[in-house]
Amino acid sequence: MKPDCVLFDFDGVIADTESSNARYLGKALAVFGVAVTPEDERRMVGVNDREILEELLQRAEPPVTVERLLEERRRQGNTYENEPSLSPMPGLLPFLWRLRAAGIRTALVTSTSSRLILAALNRMGMSALFDAILCGDMVEKRKPSPEGYQKAMALLGAAPERSIVIEDSPVGIRAGKSAGALVAAYKCGSFSQNTSQADFEIWDYEDCLSLPIFGLSSE
Repeated sequence: MKPDCVLFDFDGVIADTESSNARYLGKALAVFGVAVTPEDERRMVGVNDREILEELLQRAEPPVTVERLLEERRRQGNTYENEPSLSPMPGLLPFLWRLRAAGIRTALVTSTSSRLILAALNRMGMSALFDAILCGDMVEKRKPSPEGYQKAMALLGAAPERSIVIEDSPVGIRAGKSAGALVAAYKCGSFSQNTSQADFEIWDYEDCLSLPIFGLSSE
């Protein structure tokens, strides 16, 4: 049985942005004498947390506000608008085309802001491949709240039990499962994360074409 829809996270699922995001943030923090460790990078994957930035800035001397850091981040640029290597994950585009050809609706649900996500999608020529796009500034509560996924399902008229969410982080997996969807963990991003709470794992989008759960194998 085909799902009603497949809903994708963006960072680490649509594009491998995590390493680049850490690099841009590291450049901004370095201006204030703050070095980002590998452990810092792992903590920031999949979350949009002001408290983590405040904690990192405690290492700055003299003290720096989060607002000043955010100003510097804008000056340094970002992955979505500026990174030359930004591109879709391998095998993703054929998978999306097959989903849509089979009448399975698609949505993008992310905690990243709409300005950055829309810029990235436009750069990759992917804006028309999603029937709904829900970004972090379009909801009251970001992941791990299920609000984004719930809104996307409502927009698509999709039943939660007939929806599949593709995520790469524990926070995103919690959001998808709390929304009542079946959750697949995508495992090919730069950062290896604990995805043990997902219902199943994806290692290659090309393999998804033959997985019965997506209803494409008979197409």
